[in-house]
Amino acid sequence: LNSKAYRAVGNAMAKNKNLNTIPCHRVINSNGSIGGYAQGRNKKISLLKKEGIMINNNKIIDFKKFKYSFII
Repeated sequence: LNSKAYRAVGNAMAKNKNLNTIPCHRVINSNGSIGGYAQGRNKKISLLKKEGIMINNNKIIDFKKFKYSFII
């Protein structure tokens, strides 16, 4: 988002009541580590693995493959 409002984004995601509509479990730290999740890190890892994302030591394997940048 080209912003340094990391805490604001984290707080907004933590308060997300529409987990099925807004897939905030897909928000990952910029270094590929999992980060937090309103329903817990284990639930986040489980959801990501169901989507085919491979994770090791709380980091996404082959992060460059899945990374999305908003910078144009």
